[in-house]
Amino acid sequence: MNITGMINKFGCSVHISGADGYHSTPFRAFIQPLRYKTKLYLQGEHTPIGVNRNDVYLYIGPANHDLTKLDSTYRIHDKENNKYMIDRAEKIMVQDTIVYVWAVIRKTTEGDL
Repeated sequence: MNITGMINKFGCSVHISGADGYHSTPFRAFIQPLRYKTKLYLQGEHTPIGVNRNDVYLYIGPANHDLTKLDSTYRIHDKENNKYMIDRAEKIMVQDTIVYVWAVIRKTTEGDL
C-alpha cells in the first residue's frame, strides 16, 4: 500500500476553508499531536487523537490538497469542529512527483471560516 492508500484508509475526515468563501470537499489526512525528542509532551493533555501540548499538530495529507499554496486565512477543520491554522507546510516529493504534503498546524479559535 502506498502513502495515498494509507491516508485514505486510516486518515481522519477533514476539509479546508478560507476567508474568501472557499470550502473544499471532505478528504482524509492524518492529524497527530507533534511530539518532541526531548519528551516535553509527557505532561501534555490527553485528547481523542493522542497527547497534546500547546495545541501544535503534525498534518500529513494528500498531494492534491497543497497547503503550501494557501495563505494565513485558510483553516483545516476536523470532524470534531476543531480548526487549525497552518504554521508551515512542505511538499514531499519523489523524483518529480508530490507524494504527500507535510505541515505543522496549530489549533485555533479565531474566525469561523
